[in-house]
Amino acid sequence: MEEGSNLLMVLACMILSWIFFHRWQQRHTKGPKTWPLVGAAIEQLMNYDRMHDWLLKYLAESRTVVVPMPFTAYTYIADPVNVEHVLKTNFSNYPKGEVYHSYMEVLLGDGIFNVDGELWRQQRKTASFEFASKNLRDFSTVVFREYSLKLSAILGQASFQNQEVDMQELLMRMTLDSICKVGFGVEIGTLAPHLPDNCFAQAFDTANIIVTLRFIDPLWKLKKFLNMGSEAILDQSIKTIDDFTYSVIRRRKAEIEGAQETHKNDKIKHDILSRFIQLGQDPESNITEKSLRDIVLNFVIAGRDTTATTLSWAIYMIMTHEHVAEKLYSELKAFEEDWAKEENVSLNQYNAEDPQTFNQRAIQFARLMSYDSLGKLYYLHAVVTETLRLYPAVPQVMRYT
Repeated sequence: MEEGSNLLMVLACMILSWIFFHRWQQRHTKGPKTWPLVGAAIEQLMNYDRMHDWLLKYLAESRTVVVPMPFTAYTYIADPVNVEHVLKTNFSNYPKGEVYHSYMEVLLGDGIFNVDGELWRQQRKTASFEFASKNLRDFSTVVFREYSLKLSAILGQASFQNQEVDMQELLMRMTLDSICKVGFGVEIGTLAPHLPDNCFAQAFDTANIIVTLRFIDPLWKLKKFLNMGSEAILDQSIKTIDDFTYSVIRRRKAEIEGAQETHKNDKIKHDILSRFIQLGQDPESNITEKSLRDIVLNFVIAGRDTTATTLSWAIYMIMTHEHVAEKLYSELKAFEEDWAKEENVSLNQYNAEDPQTFNQRAIQFARLMSYDSLGKLYYLHAVVTETLRLYPAVPQVMRYT
């Protein structure tokens, strides 16, 4: 019995010595401190909710930071020359890779953000052509204007009643509604005045969080095999997303086929899904229902969070820089007055204390917002561009070597 206790004591001392020596070797290391076997996973998990700030602290000390993890290691680079080398000069040498694809496949499938090589080039070429079409551009303009006015009405009401609002949440709702309308051609209504819950929106957010967590959770494959914890929640979220997406795809296919049979092609919608369904009618296109699901969900992911976070930061920066707010207001005011002179139109008078007249003026101003007219707002463009420089909408891009 005593011999067994002594053996355990020796083993414990060896393990503690191993850990001490491992940590002592890192006393001059600039990057994250690691532990035997698990690497920096513990530190990453502890900082999950402030991941970008955590990385920025290390990147401020060194433009290249290595984060060892179980079975792999992540190398973060922030030097502009190296970033250009990876994302532009030698783009083909740095694919997303099979690991990234396996982590994200459950949500992104074989969409443009989760594939490499020829499949990526084909999707990019098709998407570039479709997104440049006048029909989609005009349709998108109408949709974004419609939901911007809904947001304006909610903010106006809150202002008149002196209520606090969560600006980022409202912008997330606006961009999700807008992107789903442009992508699927459906109204999901999360920006309704009473701000209702929506099962698709909740499942989409949950799935996004959990697949991202996979990159720092060494146990996710075990949890997936056992269908427990976050992976069980992810499974339910993906089911909700797929049920909604496939039902919309099948309904839209039936609508398009019905319109074509009755020669009423003017009834076909101009959303992304409808456009790709029509492309899929070509026998050589190889576009399946699964392809349609992946294409549209990748589009939603591309346009929802990125737009909302950029708008959130832009509004924050404008509010904290009074001279910027004044110059931006002057540009928009001059733009509106010039339009009124050119069209010989009287601008609606409004009372800042009267919601009805204020909303009428907002509606009149919104009519000026088009794809072409936005190109004339140079200072607004500068504000958005500088916001993206300071707070990039996609602060991390993963590549495999």
